Order: sequence, then C-alpha cells, then structure tokens
Amino acid sequence: MGKIKTAFKVAKVLGGVAGGALAAVAGVAGACAYNASKLEPASPQGAPLDAGGYHADDAAVERFREILRIPTVSRADEAERDDAAFVQMAETLRRLYPHVFAAFDEPLSFDTFGFLMRWRGSDPARTPVLLMAHHDVVPVDGQDWDYPPFEAEIHDGQIWARGALDNKLCLCGCMEAFELLASQGWQPPRDIWFFSSCGEEVRGTAAEEAAQWLNDHGIHPALVLDEGGAIATEVPLNVSEPVAMVGVSEKGYADLTVRAVAPGGHASAPSDNDATRLLVRAVERICANPGAPKLIAPVEAMLQELGARSSFAYRMVFGNMWLFRPVVEQILAGGEETGAMVRSTYALTQLSGSTARNVLPPEATANINMRVAPFETVEEAVARARALAEQVAREAGMPGCITVEIADGVSQEPAPVSPHDDPTFDYVRRCVAGVYPEAGCTPYVQSSCSDARAMNEASEHVYRMAGYIYSKTARELIHAANERIPVADYKRGLEFYVAFVSNLDKLDA
Repeated sequence: MGKIKTAFKVAKVLGGVAGGALAAVAGVAGACAYNASKLEPASPQGAPLDAGGYHADDAAVERFREILRIPTVSRADEAERDDAAFVQMAETLRRLYPHVFAAFDEPLSFDTFGFLMRWRGSDPARTPVLLMAHHDVVPVDGQDWDYPPFEAEIHDGQIWARGALDNKLCLCGCMEAFELLASQGWQPPRDIWFFSSCGEEVRGTAAEEAAQWLNDHGIHPALVLDEGGAIATEVPLNVSEPVAMVGVSEKGYADLTVRAVAPGGHASAPSDNDATRLLVRAVERICANPGAPKLIAPVEAMLQELGARSSFAYRMVFGNMWLFRPVVEQILAGGEETGAMVRSTYALTQLSGSTARNVLPPEATANINMRVAPFETVEEAVARARALAEQVAREAGMPGCITVEIADGVSQEPAPVSPHDDPTFDYVRRCVAGVYPEAGCTPYVQSSCSDARAMNEASEHVYRMAGYIYSKTARELIHAANERIPVADYKRGLEFYVAFVSNLDKLDA
C-alpha cells in the first residue's frame, strides 16, 4: 500500500510537471506564431525614388551593343592582352557619351586602362559618392557559343555577348545616366566619382591604386556602389517576387598549396602512405571540414526578408531565430549553395602527382581555393587547414610530411560588413522601390570577389549590386557560354541608374 501511495505521489508530481511542460510548450508555440505573424518584408524608410519618367530607347541599346563588340579580354599575363581593344574602348566611350566627358574632369589612369573621374557637384562640402564598374571581360576560349560572343546579336529578344551580364551593363548603366542628365544641363548636388577597372577579372591593381589615390587625397565617399548582387528572381525559400540582393561584404580569398612528400618508387609496389594517397586523404579531410557555421547579421537579415515573403512555415522559423538559430545554421551548412553563406569554404581545384603513369612520385601537390567568411580571418582558416592536414600525417605515422601554404603568398581578408540598417543603405532600397516596386531588398554576403573590396579603405558604406534583373538562368551564364540579357531587362536597369544619380540630393549622408 505504501508503494502504491508513493507511486500516486510520484504520478501526481509528474503530472504536474507534464502539465507545466505542456503549458510551456503551448506558450512557446504561441509566441512563435505571434512572431511569425509580425514578420514582414522590410520597407524603405523614405519615399521610393524613381527615374522621373525616363524610359530607355532603342538608341541606348545600340550603344550598349557597340560597347559589347569590343573584345576587352583581360589576361593574367599582360603580354597576352590585346591592348588595342582597351584603347578602342576608351575612344568609343568618348564618342558615344560626349556630354559625360565634357561634364567630368579629365580621367585619371590606373593600371594603364583603368580610369577614375569626377563630376563636380554644386556643393563641395557634401560628401561625394562613387559608382563603379569594370570594362574587362573573361575569355571565351574553349566555349561553344550559339552566336558569336563579340557581335552582340539580338535573338529571341535577348542580347548575346560576353560582358552582357558581367560587367559592361553596369558601365553603360552609369554612362547612360550621366549622359542623360549632363545633356539636360543638370549638375549633381555633390561630387560624383566614377571608376572602371581594366583587370577585375584577373585581380588587377587598378582598384587598389584608385582607392589609394582617393585616400591620399582625403576623399571618402559616403556611398560606393559596384557590381555584385542584382534584382534576383527565383530566389530561395520559394519566394515568388524578385529581391534586390545588395552585397554588404564579400568573403576573403586565398589559394592554398597542399604538398605531401614520401619515398617514391615503382608503381608495382605501392604503400598506404605514398605521397599521392597522403595528399588525397589530406585534401578530402580539409574540404570536408570547413569549420562551424555561423549566422552573421546580414545573412540573418537576408533570411528574415526572404522568410517574410514566403510561407507561414518559413516565417515561423525565421521570425524566431532566438529558438531556431542552431537548427538553421546546420540546415544551411548542409546545402551546397547555402553552406557558403554561413561558413568558410575549401574547394579542391587542382591535383598534381607523377609525370609517369607507373611511377610513385616523391611529392604530390594540390590547390585548394579558399573563401573566408567575414567572421574569421585568413590566418584562422589556413590554421584549420594545416591542423587537418597534420592529423592525416600523424595518423600515417609521418608527422610533418604534409604542408599547407598560401600560394604565391597572396591572400585577401574578408571585406568589412557595411551598415545595412541606416539611411545610406536605405537610399539604395528607395531607388530599388522606385524602379522595381514589385521587388524586395536585402543585404547579403557575396562569395565571389570584386573591385569593391578595395574601396573599403576609402568608405564605410560599400555596396555591391547591379541594378538589373538577373534570373536564375542569367546568374548561371556569368562567365559561361551564351551569356545574354533580355533587351527589356537592360532598358529597365538603366532606369535604376538614372534614379540613383538624379536623386542624390535625397541621400542623407
């Protein structure tokens, strides 16, 4: 009987605990549902800014096509570069946009064919802005195009050409806006600087040189706008409307040389610890262990913006990051594309072993392309790779036989994160809303590298977004064969640049 009474007492206590737990669960569920209902897309703090009734005409398209026909292919080895094409580009810009070059000061040259120039504003006391582009393009060597890559032919309503998406459209977007306004006698309310690089695709020095010049002359733009994101359609989380993806940072970069050494010999007598097998185990260990994921503020803001435009289930998750953060981090880390958003990455790109098929080499090497998340440094990401490689060496009983070094000693730290919750970022959002009222706008961290990172030395507000619609197909065509842009999308994108330039009196910076 005593045991039964004790059991009843225990049951009563457990019942109370269970009841309390259920009440707590109900309370948490209620709070989550409430937060989900309150998660709404971000809106501009100020009124939308449009192009004042401007709509691009066919003549603007023809100027773009003429620029696309100039094969300004940059090469890592300048001896292989066609300098005549870059000279032709400079001459063509002056001919197509005469009011621009009459309004701007004479351009300053950097790295031979890069240029920086200023349109003097009516109030020199106001902080200037800097717009950026690059007029070099990647090669088409070995690619199979449906139409010639440097003829800019129009088929199915689209302009087919190398540079149509990356990045002559931003160059022409700025030029068209400048030409339109200058031809009307308009003067900017503040200085406008414009920079275009001749070697962005080969990590040339023009951007660094221009940034250094600006610093040396005490010029610190209130806002820098370069390529990077775009008005993206078919975005994740089943979002149906387009979203302007504005890069507020970009990942660091380095190539790592992984080298394994071991006694060589004849391939008829292999061992478990030949240099090639050691190397393969080491690079797999490194690539499979890129570090713990972490959601930083701009990525979280992006997820909340996309979630607010998606289903209630997504709003439940992204409206309650206080509860779901660890789960979200792990889920994102497991995806090929989303994993790059939340951690550093290691990508195996090259392998080198024996020069003969039947010889075990005494040395084998690999290249790992490393992209470093903004929450860590190049040194930390390299140290992790070295530790993982040494694990493999020690497991083989051969400590020190595998080394990891930065290739050519060249690396770039992650770019600082620019503000995405202040009036300067809101100016970009207002321009998006004025030209693309159907679109959202969100910050994000760019995985690829751009010239914009150099300008973080001169400005705290560096943003990366092309003012054009990029479909999923368009994003996949960057650097690929059959790069193309719909004529209608190009024309509409010009409105963004007109809106951005013509409303600079409303930039609160």
